[in-house]
Amino acid sequence: MRAVRYHEYGDESVLTVEDDIERPTPDADEALVRIKAASVNPIDTYLREGNLEPVAGLPHVGGSDMAGVVEAVGDEVDTVEVGDRVFATGLGIFSPGTYAEYTVAPAEMLAPLPQSVSFRDGAAAAMAFTTSWRALVDRGDLSLGDVCLVHGASGGVGHAAVQIAAEAGSYVIGTAREGEPASLVRALGADAVVDYRVDDLPAELAAAADGRAIDVVLEPHADANLEADLERLAANGRVVVIGEESTIEIPSGPSMTAKQADADLRFMSIAASPAVQAPILRRVGPRLADGRFTVNIDSVFDLREVSAAHKRLAESGVLGKVVIDVDA
Repeated sequence: MRAVRYHEYGDESVLTVEDDIERPTPDADEALVRIKAASVNPIDTYLREGNLEPVAGLPHVGGSDMAGVVEAVGDEVDTVEVGDRVFATGLGIFSPGTYAEYTVAPAEMLAPLPQSVSFRDGAAAAMAFTTSWRALVDRGDLSLGDVCLVHGASGGVGHAAVQIAAEAGSYVIGTAREGEPASLVRALGADAVVDYRVDDLPAELAAAADGRAIDVVLEPHADANLEADLERLAANGRVVVIGEESTIEIPSGPSMTAKQADADLRFMSIAASPAVQAPILRRVGPRLADGRFTVNIDSVFDLREVSAAHKRLAESGVLGKVVIDVDA
C-alpha cells in the first residue's frame, strides 16, 4: 500500500511517500480501514519533529485522524462491520498513523460517519471537534449563559470550539485577525471578535464582553495569552490549556486575581484520552449531518503533497483545516 513515513525526526522534508508498505492486519479487537481522507494537525508536527515519540518507534506512518470505510474486522469486534463509513482521531501514537491507504485501529475508537457527511469533512472534523468538545464541555464545564473565550478562533480547533460554545448557549468571544479570519469566526456564531494583536488585550476582552468576566477560556497559546486570561476570569472561571509554544509564566498580579476568584487552570491532551474520542464523535456526526456544525476546509492536498500540507499548517492565516485526499 501507499503510505507516508519518516525514518528520522525533522522538518517536513523527512516525510517520504512510499508505495510498497505492507498492508496492516487487524488484531482481534481492531478494524482495518480503507482511508479516504485525513487531515493535518499540530500533533502530527510534534511527532514528526520528535517532541513526541510514537510507541512503536521509527520508521513511522504519520497522521492522527481519518475518515474511511471498514474493510475487515478482528474476531472480537462487534461494534463495526465491513462497509461501515467511519471517522476517528487520536491515532498515530499508540497505533499506526493515517497518512496511508489503510490503517488498523481499535474498533472502540471508530465512530459512524453519516452518509451525508463527506470523507473530507469527517477527517477535518475529527480532531478539531473532539479536542474542542473535550476542552469546553468535559474539562471546562461549559454551561448555558457562560461567557466563553476561544483563542485562535479561525483555526482548526478554534473554529470548531466557536460552534460548540454557541450551540451550548454561551456568549462567545473569539480572537482572530481582522479581515477574512474575523469574518469566518462571526459567521460561525461568535458574538464578538477581538484582534489578538491589540496593545491591551484584557481591555479589549472586557469591551467585547460588555464588562462581564469570562467563565471559560480555550487556550492554545498559553505562553502568550495566560496573563490576559487570568485578568478577565470570572469567579470560579476555568482556563483550559491545550497548547503552548514556550514556557508558561504567571505574573504575580494576575495570579493573585485568579486566586481571589477561585479560578482553575486546567490542562488536557486529546491523545491521552482515547476512551472519550468515539463517544464525542458520535455526538458530532449527527450535528455535521444536519448542519448544526460545519467544517471550514482551508486547503486540500494529495497524499503525495503531504510535505506541502505540513508547510501550509505552519503558515499564518490558515482558516479551519488542512486536508489530505488519500483516495485521490
